[in-house]
Amino acid sequence: MNDHDFRNFKITRDSQGVLTAAFDLPGRSVNVFDESVISELHRLVEGLAADPTVRLVVFTSAKPTGFIAGADIRGIQALQTREEAELVSSLGQQLFEKIEHLPMPTLAVVRGVCLGGGLEFALACRFRAACDDSRTRLGFPEVELGLLPGWGGTQRLPQLIGLAAALPMILEGRKLSARKALGAGLVDLASPPETFDADVARLVADLLAGRAPARRTPGVLARCRDQTRLGQWFVLNFVRQKIAGPGKSYPALPAALDAVQRGLWAGRAAGLAAEHQAFARLLFTPTCRNLIELFFARERARSSASWVKTAAAESRPVERVAVIGAGVMGAGIAQLAAFQGLQVVLKDVQQEFVAAGMQRIREQLEESTARGQLTAAEAAARLAAITPCTDWSAVAAADVAIEAVVEQESVKCDVFRELDQRLPPGAVLTSNTSALSIQHLAEATGRPDRTAGLHFFNPVHRMQLVEVVRTAATSEDTIGILVGLVRQLGKTPVVVADSPGFLVNRILFPYLDEAVRMVCEGAAADAIDREIRRFGMPMGPLELLDQVGLDVAAHVARSLAPLSNDPGPTPERLAAMAARGWLGRKSGCGFYHYANGHRGKPAVFPATPGGAPRVAAPGAALAGLSPTSERLVLLFINEAARCLGEQIVEEPWVIDLAMVLGTGFAPFRGGPLRCADAWGVAAVADRLEQLRQTWGARFAPSATLQTMREAGLHFFAASAEPLPNAPVEIAGRVGPP
Repeated sequence: MNDHDFRNFKITRDSQGVLTAAFDLPGRSVNVFDESVISELHRLVEGLAADPTVRLVVFTSAKPTGFIAGADIRGIQALQTREEAELVSSLGQQLFEKIEHLPMPTLAVVRGVCLGGGLEFALACRFRAACDDSRTRLGFPEVELGLLPGWGGTQRLPQLIGLAAALPMILEGRKLSARKALGAGLVDLASPPETFDADVARLVADLLAGRAPARRTPGVLARCRDQTRLGQWFVLNFVRQKIAGPGKSYPALPAALDAVQRGLWAGRAAGLAAEHQAFARLLFTPTCRNLIELFFARERARSSASWVKTAAAESRPVERVAVIGAGVMGAGIAQLAAFQGLQVVLKDVQQEFVAAGMQRIREQLEESTARGQLTAAEAAARLAAITPCTDWSAVAAADVAIEAVVEQESVKCDVFRELDQRLPPGAVLTSNTSALSIQHLAEATGRPDRTAGLHFFNPVHRMQLVEVVRTAATSEDTIGILVGLVRQLGKTPVVVADSPGFLVNRILFPYLDEAVRMVCEGAAADAIDREIRRFGMPMGPLELLDQVGLDVAAHVARSLAPLSNDPGPTPERLAAMAARGWLGRKSGCGFYHYANGHRGKPAVFPATPGGAPRVAAPGAALAGLSPTSERLVLLFINEAARCLGEQIVEEPWVIDLAMVLGTGFAPFRGGPLRCADAWGVAAVADRLEQLRQTWGARFAPSATLQTMREAGLHFFAASAEPLPNAPVEIAGRVGPP
């Protein structure tokens, strides 16, 4: 074996017989398994099996981004038949079996991400060491793509750490820090960055001397649960019942559980066969195809080239952020920025407000530390990176200011005027408003080209989407800086036009409005929410309103109600509930009662005079929709198409990604516009016409849907080629030809 005859590995040997193979794919920011890597790895393994001079093999990464991020998703998507997919999975299983049975010890040294196929590879090694810092994560995210681990992961993980610990990683995509991986028995060593290299060197010396690291011994109860047929049956049966509902929409869940069970009860060969057969079957399901498209849409959104059209646009990294307003959103944004290593100023008008914001940040950092996302030292460093203050002088060095004060335009304009005077000329000024005009705020400054919206969603640390709102005056440089900042923060940006509600709230409002109308008609809140959860949403529209807060929702409703061609009772109903103190979850009562943070029975608000009787629209609902869910979902789709026609965004993939990340729109369906394509645009427009006859003008198909119906168009082309030009060109930009 020629150590220099590899493109994807850097091979070194030492005098003790230790061969180190460092993954280092040329031209890639992260290591992934593609065809060339698999081919070279196979050749490397064959050479190692025949080389008596190698006493120990260390697999590591030469990239700072991590160990191995998994398989190349584009290569997986390119597979054309189930036979091809089954072969890829089966060959990978065979290769990892050969690694497992190499004659010398093998050690995987993990820094950063070790996911999917990367973790399956590490499991095939005899020993594993992981650097205990915030970048290191080990897990199986395949379920997020509608797949299951296909290279032996469903077999080796339960064998190593036990059934009960393995199933959340396989079925939920749960990722472990190095510290938690050590506690689970997934790795043999976890140590902090400052001692990691020395600790790995000691582990290597021990392995060369024949001293294997001690592994945890499970207790009696754990052995009964994980290693006896009866205990395994109870765990498997409990989990099977738990996933029965979601498994109808996400078939990877029962398929993965079946592969695990086959391996446990019929042996590894049977389990591996079940695994590669399921992988091939799942790859060609609509769920998997939709989830993979969302994955690529997210990657596309994180590329500045998707949003910045000028190649020379500035995209310098942001180092210092000033957050104005220490409330829930402001504190959340400040904590996120500090978590990602930025210097942060958190300002409010009174010290008590600042102190409350800092307390929220401390609690969030403590939670991150408890979950293993940060070490105690890292959490202390993040907290020290935040400067709390009540005076303006501290913001003077900021690269970007984010205003997050009360939702009143006059107050925000005052803040913008002050920031305009305090910030350096090149700094960017943004607002976290969810409904107010960015253009109006920009007019309060002398830098409209350096002003934009930066709309985070609540809770900030969990919601992945950030809307970057541009006005007609916002420069390309500004967009480039803000898209880069969102990426620095670990979030996904979408650039949208300055319009009432921007994109997500604009599309969401008709859906929420219709749910409130149904309540005014006499429908029960839990019945409405139950129907929409059956469609695939994580929660119903009325529970969502309670989560947002009915006072906030009332403000947004007042802002967006003028856009409706069929005004309804929602703004008044929400305002009346808020005035009564029914603010939703935070007050203990909204559309539901809440006790100790848990939702109870629906609350009964006085009836709305003149509420329309509930009747069924003529004709059949679209496949998979009930009369209740179709009223909600079709308004969702109609408004999404309208936003595309008005060029709030330019391409349909942006809408689908934003609505999945921003609202939880059923991911397995791909987004509202992919739903429309699945049902047929003409069928959606026709059904909206029928609903309009029963429920009013708000159901009239948008001009975009009508044009598409007449031209026989769909939102997403079957191939990468753009659809023919038409008055509304849906596959690319929307507008005149």
